[in-house]
Amino acid sequence: MRSFFGGLGKFIWRFMIIFSFIVNIILVGVLAFLLINIFTITNDVANPLISGLHSSFVALSEADIDWTIPVRDTIDVNFTVPLNTDTVVVLTEPVPLTASAQITLNNSTVTTPVSLTLPVGLRLPVHLNLDVPIDETLPVSLDVRAVIPLEQTQLADVAGNLRLLFEPLSRALNNLPQNWGEASAMVSDWANGNPPNLITDPNDYTEQPWPGFSRTAGENYAFSYENQRLNQVNVGPVQDTGMVLEGGIQWLDAQLPDRAYLYADGCDPEAFNENAPECGTARNMQSEMESAAPQSETELTTPVIPESSNTPSFPTSTPIPPHPGTGNQTGTGRNVQNAPPPGG
Repeated sequence: MRSFFGGLGKFIWRFMIIFSFIVNIILVGVLAFLLINIFTITNDVANPLISGLHSSFVALSEADIDWTIPVRDTIDVNFTVPLNTDTVVVLTEPVPLTASAQITLNNSTVTTPVSLTLPVGLRLPVHLNLDVPIDETLPVSLDVRAVIPLEQTQLADVAGNLRLLFEPLSRALNNLPQNWGEASAMVSDWANGNPPNLITDPNDYTEQPWPGFSRTAGENYAFSYENQRLNQVNVGPVQDTGMVLEGGIQWLDAQLPDRAYLYADGCDPEAFNENAPECGTARNMQSEMESAAPQSETELTTPVIPESSNTPSFPTSTPIPPHPGTGNQTGTGRNVQNAPPPGG
């Protein structure tokens, strides 16, 4: 019995040594893989995800809703208008009059009936003092353009809180070294007593977290990000800016059918928005896609109002189709109050 337990103990001991050795080899291999690919993981996976979320919340707080709302309805008008005024009326047809008249001839008065006709066009001063009842049903057909800056609504608090949730992480990720050379420089600065502050140090991302909107919104569109792509000071109707969404992890984004063209010939969405030379093929492919796509504008049609009901039936408006690969987004703009209707 003692030899049995002794053999079992040796077996468990050897198994634990071998198992620990295998686990250590695996852990060392994983750590080596992470160390070799640390910059790929941070630059191509972690940074696009965290910064993409952060920049989207930045854009949400800066976006405007710019839409034309069709108003089709009927209004019952039922009230009385009191009139008490002097006016002049014009006769539209002859008016015969018969009255008794006293005629004085040679100091004698004679009462006799007199007949006469008031001619057409005769202007008569009259005084009106009456109540005019009004009972009508008036149709209403209006296209009302609404421009709502989200930063002036309660959604700004939601977007701002989500932005603050990811902002420290996005700042730190964009201040981390992107290659071994930058890592050596950072270690050198740390050793010399000048450590970087990953949260507060400025970088290109913190200067411009959101690259721009694919469409304008409101009057006097600011073009704060789009670098005056349309070269217009006052933008009334919604227009495309030529910007595309930057997406997330690029090697996954390139697999999407409607986004693959953005990665042709070494291009990517960021380079596309900066009009980089290597994106010529991508722009040609985008033009071909836009030419092949059916063109449509927002259609506002008059609803059909059934005779048996006063409730109008509203049609569904068709929005302008988005840019290929941009999604349906609305642009940011300022000074948008009292914006004219599209085309006005």
